[in-house]
Amino acid sequence: MAIKFTAATSAEVIGSVDDLLLQILLWLPVKSLMRFKLVSKHWKSLIMGRHFSLLRYTGPSPAVGLFCPGRKISVFKYVHLGAANQTKPLFRELRFPDDPFSFWIQQSCNGLFLCCSSGNLVCRRIRSPVRRCYVYNPTTGCYTKLPRPGVVNEVPRIVHGVNLAFDHVMAPFYKVVCVRGSEFARELFQVEVYSSESGAWRVSGEPFSSTASFEYGVYWNGSVHWISHMPKELLYFNLDKERLGKTSLPGIRDGNGMRNVGYFGESCDHLHIIESHDYEIVFDVYEMKRDYSEWFVKYRVDLTVVTAAFPEIAYMNPLINRTCYAFSVFSLVRAEEESSFLVLLTPRKVVRLSLDCNIVEEICDSADTWFESFLPHAFEYIESLACV
Repeated sequence: MAIKFTAATSAEVIGSVDDLLLQILLWLPVKSLMRFKLVSKHWKSLIMGRHFSLLRYTGPSPAVGLFCPGRKISVFKYVHLGAANQTKPLFRELRFPDDPFSFWIQQSCNGLFLCCSSGNLVCRRIRSPVRRCYVYNPTTGCYTKLPRPGVVNEVPRIVHGVNLAFDHVMAPFYKVVCVRGSEFARELFQVEVYSSESGAWRVSGEPFSSTASFEYGVYWNGSVHWISHMPKELLYFNLDKERLGKTSLPGIRDGNGMRNVGYFGESCDHLHIIESHDYEIVFDVYEMKRDYSEWFVKYRVDLTVVTAAFPEIAYMNPLINRTCYAFSVFSLVRAEEESSFLVLLTPRKVVRLSLDCNIVEEICDSADTWFESFLPHAFEYIESLACV
């Protein structure tokens, strides 16, 4: 007697075979996956599992949005980077259950946020001693509270910065690098590394001296990078070799070091730096070679098309008696080879400027976007199913 399969029995067969179900789910967009995880506990365990996130990862992804600081410490404005098809923000205020402190995004790294609070956070930089650190995946809503960093023999040390290091290509686990004061000398620093695999902090390397600013670091090429202004150089800590390295900033070799850095970040496995400008509308975007041998000019940016579309950018500065330009680089997004763009904050608008065809598009109004002078100006949101 032949067995007749109905649509219902076919769906049951597919749903009972995990390998087949995974292959179907892998084709779905993240937004759909977040809905389908509600179907059952079994589907949720598959979609939210580390194995599925590794299968779905195909390479570095460009940012799809930015979280920009609001006027209050834990409040953010979400800017969707598509000029059309705006999406709702994943959150507006950064809070964690059963935790009374206000939290600030310290760093975004390949889809994960490092969120910190110190209890006496007056401005948006970390103040010591750091009381709380969370690693948070805004896509899935999952988070992990880290053990308090910088504690030596139950005594909190001065924490100068914490930075997230995560890359699916390197490993499915993330690490957090803490630079704290050394217990041996006041002028020395010490690196501690937290691993999500072990769930604990450990001391890494020997104490060292430096003039780098550890409040903001960028993870790229297996290392966390910090800018040092005196002398002007780039300091980096390689997590595999657990040792420090140094390289120059653009212009050092010809005797002209960068005056101020207007943008420093990573996109799709490329490290970029831009000198800040307020009286020039033509500037260079530098990219670092993977072997650290040199910076090279990846893009030459001309904002003439932006000033034509938004003339309020230009203004006369009476102090220097010349025309200046009011804009800030919020982000550089490397997408397909002909789709890379800058995200710029102007007095009235947030705009995107194509780096390949020099086309400017308005993204949204900038009236409630709070600008801050120190880096980073905004935090990239990348869709990710990475486990925390």
